Amino acid sequence: MKRWAMLILSILLLLILAACGNNEDPPTETDGATEVEDENVDEGNEDPPNGEEAEDNSDEGSSEDLMFATVEMMDSDGNATGTAELSAEDKGVKVVLQLENLESGGHSVEFRDAGKCEAPDFETTGEPFGGDIPDIEVGDDGKINEEFMVEGVTMKTGEENSLLKEGGASLFVQGSDNSESVACGVITANPQ
Repeated sequence: MKRWAMLILSILLLLILAACGNNEDPPTETDGATEVEDENVDEGNEDPPNGEEAEDNSDEGSSEDLMFATVEMMDSDGNATGTAELSAEDKGVKVVLQLENLESGGHSVEFRDAGKCEAPDFETTGEPFGGDIPDIEVGDDGKINEEFMVEGVTMKTGEENSLLKEGGASLFVQGSDNSESVACGVITANPQ
């Protein structure tokens, strides 16, 4: 009988100690705990910047900043006619334009403020947008392979002059006399 009484007392004691061990209060100095400085706990972990510091770092490595975009160009019949590769640069946007099946002669190139290209006249492209782009000269072979820089535009989102603005943007090519719509493409993003 003494064994049963000892066993029951031992089990009760264990249950009481287990219940006390679930106390959610943190240990105090009287329990043997010592105070730890915050800087030791967070060693190597810097607090995220706030205020002006956050604004200054806002464009460093932002996932919203686009570094590269491809514009698939189509002619007034809706056929693929080439590409324009856009890349972000310090002074603006670099354009590498590669088109074929164009009529020889001078052509003007411009960004437009709407992300639509509806053949055959591309009237949905909106108004000219951004910086000046030099005219291009298409040779007798109907091809163009030009590289040029466009200042006054950016590929950073949220900027007033961004090619990635709400509603999109497009790249538009027409005869230099502005009478014939030749090619158009909507700007699309590609991760670099």
